[in-house]
Amino acid sequence: METPSSRPDDRGRDDADDRSVHDPASSPGSPAAESATDGEPSLADMLGATAAGDQASFAAFYDATADVVHGLAMLMHEHSDGADTATVAVYRHLWDQAGERARDLRLQTAASQSLTDEHADAEASYRPDEYEQVLEWLVPLAHRIMVERFREGQATPIRLQVVAEEGGISGLPEEVVDDLSALSDSQIQVIALSYLVGATHLEIAEAVGAAVPAVKSRLRDGMTRVHSRRTAREEQVDPVLRAAVTRRDVLRSSGSNRNFTREISADLDKGLLVELAEVYALDAIDERQRALLDESALTAASDVAQEWDTRVLAARRSLAEVFTVHPVRPPSHLIEEVLLDLGDQEVGMGMVEEFSEATEEEGRREPLMKRWMVLAALALVVIVAGVLIWRVVAGGDVRQIADEAPDAERLEDLELAQGGTATAVLAESEDLGYADFSEVGTPDGAAYMVWLMPADAQAQPSSLGSYTAEELDEEIIEISDLAEHRSLVVTAEEVTGRERPAGDVVVEIPLQDGASGPNYGGPDTTQSPAEDGSGDDSPGDSADGE
Repeated sequence: METPSSRPDDRGRDDADDRSVHDPASSPGSPAAESATDGEPSLADMLGATAAGDQASFAAFYDATADVVHGLAMLMHEHSDGADTATVAVYRHLWDQAGERARDLRLQTAASQSLTDEHADAEASYRPDEYEQVLEWLVPLAHRIMVERFREGQATPIRLQVVAEEGGISGLPEEVVDDLSALSDSQIQVIALSYLVGATHLEIAEAVGAAVPAVKSRLRDGMTRVHSRRTAREEQVDPVLRAAVTRRDVLRSSGSNRNFTREISADLDKGLLVELAEVYALDAIDERQRALLDESALTAASDVAQEWDTRVLAARRSLAEVFTVHPVRPPSHLIEEVLLDLGDQEVGMGMVEEFSEATEEEGRREPLMKRWMVLAALALVVIVAGVLIWRVVAGGDVRQIADEAPDAERLEDLELAQGGTATAVLAESEDLGYADFSEVGTPDGAAYMVWLMPADAQAQPSSLGSYTAEELDEEIIEISDLAEHRSLVVTAEEVTGRERPAGDVVVEIPLQDGASGPNYGGPDTTQSPAEDGSGDDSPGDSADGE
């Protein structure tokens, strides 16, 4: 279960002088201010003027946006002085990189408008205003700077405690509990640890005792539920959000095998770029993994790139909605600290130079790189190329490896309850196998879901994704780590995105000798959530899952 934190006094939000909630309508450049005063410069104009050294414009931009940045910092930091320092770091970075950031803002705003128009129709009338467009660019940038400070040991994140027995987390800020209530406890765990604490998905897996692929799935599926909750309660439908969560899009995205691996590079080899969009937007990756994802998105086919952009933008909008709805005006002395010796300040945030994926503008002035950075980049290219060559030579195809294994076991004509058959080939010596389905009948529910059931009865099942009948008929389900799983199970689910089976079992394929029948699916009650390690299967697991 998630437990709200009792906030320390120094994290209070009701100081009448310095920490009162700031009304953005009073700020220059906000929508309200612009509507009240014709000719008022926009926030983008202010940032552009900042690039020319205009401190007055920079101060106006700060005044219009700092309450949101500081509110986010207050949520993420254990102490208020850490939040203060983080806010200063964000705005010093904006001053130092004002030219690049102004260009980023302009290009991302254009991309946001284009995607919104692309997915809009008569039912989706929402359009972000100028203030919201600035925030959907600024909040991810600020978050990334704060996360990097955590990872470099420059600041202390909020103290959250994993509740291993129940799959939940304690210490959540009260401000976000309601917005995350639609999620399962294990989904709340991973999203809170990634977004508030700044942990990577690998660090989260270690902290919660879960498999790395399962953590990636929880981050992705948890964000889908956040999207669904927003879509259900907002009067104006955000077309970008709707495109990311409708059943049609969810099922279409499962056309490829959605089973994550441990490595981001291997996920990309399997065509799972789009499925990693939420992990990317949550900053649950390190810089090497971010570079791989950025490169893959840049070179992807146009339809894949558009789906990636849509999913990343939807995640950023939802995260901003959840984590920045409680703006806090920073102490008055911070602006003085930001403006002090601006021209000579460096915040050590070189990692943000390539922040916006929308900055591939011809003629862009690249920042100077130190010699060691160039050498490190070249070394990385050599290493990646070597790994790719090794995979081509030695990796082979899972199906071919399984078929050619001397101990390959072939299970044929396994009947599906709703029509069709399955064939499986298992190679114990290679610790892998695959399953192939044919003439699959229409599911009695929203979709089929495929699961790997753990050999350890206390462990959590792994979802391999949701499929239509046609997709399951065409897909080869690859199975790795045979020794860690007792069976592969297909269920018919009314609600996709669950963390364990709840629908009727369509077929179970044993992966080990003597594997017992399914403990999940249908009305089975032989295991309680506490016993199977799944945590809370509460209201969040029965609604908003599509």
